[in-house]
Amino acid sequence: MDLAHPVVGSVLLPLSLSLLLAGTWLLLARAEVARRPAAVVIGLALLASQVAVFGPPTWPAVSGPDKLPWLFAAMVLGGLAMDRLRPGLPVAVLVTSAAVAAISLWLAWPQLARGGSALPPLLMTAAALGLACIGGLAATTAAGASRATVVIMAALALAGAAFQAGSLSLMQVALALAAAGGGFALWNWPRGRLPLHAAGIAIGGLGCFAVALLLLFLTEIPPVALLAVTAIFIAGPLSRRLPIPGRWSRSTIEPLYVMAIAILPLVAAVLLATPPSVPDDPYYR
Repeated sequence: MDLAHPVVGSVLLPLSLSLLLAGTWLLLARAEVARRPAAVVIGLALLASQVAVFGPPTWPAVSGPDKLPWLFAAMVLGGLAMDRLRPGLPVAVLVTSAAVAAISLWLAWPQLARGGSALPPLLMTAAALGLACIGGLAATTAAGASRATVVIMAALALAGAAFQAGSLSLMQVALALAAAGGGFALWNWPRGRLPLHAAGIAIGGLGCFAVALLLLFLTEIPPVALLAVTAIFIAGPLSRRLPIPGRWSRSTIEPLYVMAIAILPLVAAVLLATPPSVPDDPYYR
C-alpha cells in the first residue's frame, strides 16, 4: 500500500490510525482524568499523515506548508499541557490569543519582513476570526462527537476551498484533519465515550486556522470564502440551543444538528473559493 498516495495518506491512514488510537485509549483509560486528553489522538493521526504524504518535516522550515507539521506538533504538546494543568478561563484565553498571534506571525513573517501596509490589518482580522472560531468550538458540548463534528465540517470546507483555489497540498492537509477527527468522532457516536477538551480544541481549532491562513497567503482565494468557513464554528453553540427529542440523547442528536447547520456554510465556502488568478510568490507554493 502506497502511503504517499493522496487517498491513502490523507484519508485512510489518519482515519484508521485515529480509530485505533482512540479505541486503545478507551480500553486503557478507566478514570475520567485519564480520558481528558484523549483527543490528542487526532493530532497524532494528523502528524502521521503529514509524514506519510510529504515526508519528514525539514528544519529550518522555509515555506509556509513546511511549517505546518511543526505547528501541529506544538499544538499537540500545548493541548496536552492545557489538559494536564486545567487553567482557568482567563489563562486559557491568554494562551489561545498568544498561540493565534504566534501562528499568524510565523506564517506571515516573510511578507511582513518585505513590508506592505495591507498585510497587518489583514492579519489582525484573520486572528480575530481565528479566536472567534476557537471560542465557538470551546462553546460546543465537550462530551460526545459534537466538537469533533465541527472540526470535521470545517476541515472539509477548507479541503473543498483549497481544491477550488488550486492548492492540492493544503487540500490533503485539510482532508487528513477531517479524517483524523472522523476516527475520533466514530468512537463517540451515538454515545459519548471520550471527551474532546484542550488537546482537541488546539489541533482542531488552531489547525483549521493555520490551514485557512496559508490559503489566504498561498492562493488568491476570496476572503469571503474563509468567512463562510468561520460560520461553521457557530454550529456548535447553536446546536446546544435546539430541543432534544424525548427518545434521543444529547450526545446522539447534537452532532446531527451540527452537520445540518454547518452544511450551508460548507457549500458556500467551496463555491466562493475560486480565485481570479494564482500569485507568483515562490514562498507560498
